Amino acid sequence: MKRPFPFHHLLLALTPILFLYSHNAAKLPIAPSELLLPLTVSLAAALGLWLLFWLVMRNGRRAALVVSLFLALFFLYGRALAAIGSKTAPGLLPAIAAGILLLGFLVFGLPRKEFGGLTVFLNLVSLALVFINLITGIPAMLCTGARAPAGQALEAPAEPARPDIYYIILDGYARGDILNSVYGYDNSAFTGWLAQHGFRVARSSRSNYSQTYLSLASSLNMTYLDSVARRLGPESDNRSALLRMIADNRVMKELRQRGYTIASFASGYTGTDFTNADIHFAPRWALSEFQNVLISTTALPLLLDRLLRKSQFDLHRERILYAFQHLPDVVRLTHPVFVFCHILSPHPPFVFGAHGEKVNPQGYFTMTEGGSFQSVDKEKVRREYVEKYRAQLEFITGKTKTMVERILTTSPRPPLIILQADHGPGSVLNWDDPEPDQLTERMAILNAVLLPGDTDRLFYDSITPVNTFRILFDRLFKDTLSLLPDRSWFSTIIRPYRFFDVDAPQTYAAARNTGGAELSIVAFVIAEPTEPKNPALYARRLVTLKYPGESRSVANIYIRHVSARPGSTAVSGAVESYKESVRAGELPDLGVEYDSFQGKGPDGWPVTALFFPADR
Repeated sequence: MKRPFPFHHLLLALTPILFLYSHNAAKLPIAPSELLLPLTVSLAAALGLWLLFWLVMRNGRRAALVVSLFLALFFLYGRALAAIGSKTAPGLLPAIAAGILLLGFLVFGLPRKEFGGLTVFLNLVSLALVFINLITGIPAMLCTGARAPAGQALEAPAEPARPDIYYIILDGYARGDILNSVYGYDNSAFTGWLAQHGFRVARSSRSNYSQTYLSLASSLNMTYLDSVARRLGPESDNRSALLRMIADNRVMKELRQRGYTIASFASGYTGTDFTNADIHFAPRWALSEFQNVLISTTALPLLLDRLLRKSQFDLHRERILYAFQHLPDVVRLTHPVFVFCHILSPHPPFVFGAHGEKVNPQGYFTMTEGGSFQSVDKEKVRREYVEKYRAQLEFITGKTKTMVERILTTSPRPPLIILQADHGPGSVLNWDDPEPDQLTERMAILNAVLLPGDTDRLFYDSITPVNTFRILFDRLFKDTLSLLPDRSWFSTIIRPYRFFDVDAPQTYAAARNTGGAELSIVAFVIAEPTEPKNPALYARRLVTLKYPGESRSVANIYIRHVSARPGSTAVSGAVESYKESVRAGELPDLGVEYDSFQGKGPDGWPVTALFFPADR
């Protein structure tokens, strides 16, 4: 029988990268060029390892099996780390992975085994995986990455001289009153300094939307997103339309037509990296969001930290410092210039101390809100988040002040500067069922504008970002853009186009409690010393824990209290207790079909909940 030639290890080196691309690019366009480096490196590493093991084992098939096992462990390492959490002993997971690899090396190294059948099987599986991911990824590959809007540049008139415009997004920078009440930080010295230098600080400004892509698609196009939401529908989670709106935005397009040079800074965030702007500033080593996510799923962070002493957090820190350092260098460009700079701070990850000292968060690298802070223990989360956010914000505030001073002193003519957050922070934001105070924290933003001349009448305290460039264009170019109503809308990560009015939070709670399948809940709670203050709210939060992002309503809630003895909240014990209560006539018979949840409940106490369809 002819011995099969192994190639599965080469294809498996490509599969995880293609999968991550095809899985995300359909909803979030990613430039195909971002695939080139990781695919090349992964393929070269697989080929090199195969040749090395071939020399050692004197058999290409067995060597390929060892390489495929290594690749599986390598690409699953980050996901395993995310699953077990950062509190596990740091050396445990590497030891387990090394043990599995050693065992595989011993098994596949057996001299009298050819593993022909396994080689054929893995060849076919790897071919199928690559084919499936290519089929799903090719449509996304036809899309281009974020770009500066095209448009015919017109010669700028000599008089009057038009100012350079800086649009600086400090991601997650909260409004002053929120910094005081939630974070215990007095920001009045900074806002007072801004006022002394001609800035108009909007004291009660809010973002129009609760997420970055929504917020910037709105502000850069001077419009609300109702038409996009209607076109895609409230159940969609496809953000491609938002990225297209940001990439081909009205503000940059009209400024370019008026003779402005478009300059941008690397953000590391898909959609706000305008790499095709006229001038693009970026540090030498800068990872894209896709590359960061890809690396975080692998064991590469472990190798980078141990061998090169350069982590993803270090690169993130360097990109932020690069922006602050080089923003004033824009004055050397051809004027007038429009500068877009999205700085992903004080938003997590928290990589700076209050004085700029290096902070390395535990766990894998992520730029999601809260990151490793996501936990049921809300009080602990709030304490840790507040402390680290406050420290990072203090440092970012100082860097912002220094940067603005340099721009003001080196600019050839008075510039126009917009310091604005895309949304506020979220110390314990419950995306699926937010409290009113969480909505306030999320939407309250820093919003300060330096516009030469009298701005008090133009930039009022409650202005929102959707009106920023409407006022600016009216002032600079004598346009006649009317102001839009200042509204703020919340939506979840899973359903970004299902908007709820922040000024009417009761509508959100009502919507969460209606529609979808009705449930009856029997909850066995260790609640010492008190019961849930609001059983209806408690039930809704239980549904959120069990069915995040889904629309389920609660027909009935039955709460039973149990002792804190070990095993008292096991699912099997809860089912038996429920059956006994039915037999005793204490509970209605809700049927035999149920889902279960076991863990910490909305109030932090252990709970086992049984969810029955309420169709009886």
